[in-house]
Amino acid sequence: MRQVPFLLTFAFAFAAAAEEPASPQAAPAVKVSGYVEAFYQLNFNWPSNLITAWRGFDNRSSSFTLSNAALDVTGSEGPISARIALQVGHAPASYYLAEPTYPAEAGVGASDPQLWRIVQQAYLSYQVPVGKGLLTEAGIFLSPIGIENLPIDTQWNWSRSDLFFALPYYHAGVRVTYPFTDRLTGVAYVVNGWNDVVNRNPYPCFAGIAQYTVTDKVALQLLYFGGVEPATGAPQGQPWRNLFDATATWNATPWLTVAAQADAGFENNNFGRSSWVDGAAYVRVQAHAKLFFTARLDHIHESEPAGAPRLFFPADDVASETLTADYRPADGFSLRLEYRHDHASGPIYFDGTVQSVNGADVATARSQQTLTLGAVASF
Repeated sequence: MRQVPFLLTFAFAFAAAAEEPASPQAAPAVKVSGYVEAFYQLNFNWPSNLITAWRGFDNRSSSFTLSNAALDVTGSEGPISARIALQVGHAPASYYLAEPTYPAEAGVGASDPQLWRIVQQAYLSYQVPVGKGLLTEAGIFLSPIGIENLPIDTQWNWSRSDLFFALPYYHAGVRVTYPFTDRLTGVAYVVNGWNDVVNRNPYPCFAGIAQYTVTDKVALQLLYFGGVEPATGAPQGQPWRNLFDATATWNATPWLTVAAQADAGFENNNFGRSSWVDGAAYVRVQAHAKLFFTARLDHIHESEPAGAPRLFFPADDVASETLTADYRPADGFSLRLEYRHDHASGPIYFDGTVQSVNGADVATARSQQTLTLGAVASF
């Protein structure tokens, strides 16, 4: 039954496409873009395993790292379009880290993170001729949760916040977008869940978003995401997880922009209630036509009942402070120098000579400091 919304939506969309004659003015269009990201990082804990822990994508120290190279192609003809963004590098390994693994059996091929890691986004779209136009899409999308996203060239900092690391990176399913007014847009998703191209249980998840442009300088987004996330047979059972997300961006002056994100979530599982709250604040200053500075503060607190699996981090509180200098000498090129201080309520970071127990490296530090020099070129 969970496939019915998907089938009805696209049966209607493509039936409408077949009945509507093609516009003689419409011509096929193809857009090609992409980017390359690379960095070198110093971790002042000097961990012998060269790992900067719990940082998502900039997590290799004392090593020149090709973070990501992506090629993004969109093709459209009339109301129908398709997009595929392929990627290769260090970041995709973390990007698909939570993707479930299934063996090959009964004539069905295996599925695991390696299978999907080269795909960043892939979806098809149809602009349904209803009202102001209902954009209907199906495939794999970057997550709409929060302010930050995967491509660095669109971000203010080099590293992503602890919030971005904890919350989902991508979703697979269907989304529809409708502009109710010039200032208010609604978006609805029906997807497999958090970070799973192949569902880990038989239930869909749902999201609803309201995007509102208050003034030309202030934009708000409110989001709810709900559904069953644990895999079938998980010890916590099959609880419904609730996520509430709010973001705001204020272009205060031509040279000053402020942004904020706040989240809260919970699930009532077999062990009790697991929950979290988090927040992040950003201030970006344009000091020169080609030079920007961004300061970011973030903090996430999670709480699990005794015996319940951790939701995100192996510590109740994780936070960071980040300062990024972003120099853009030419269109499509950004050179960034970033200092970041991470700290947690428990030892979750590596320090000095790292010891291993049963093949797993042991974290002994409650904090880490890094200095990262990164470059991104996009076209």
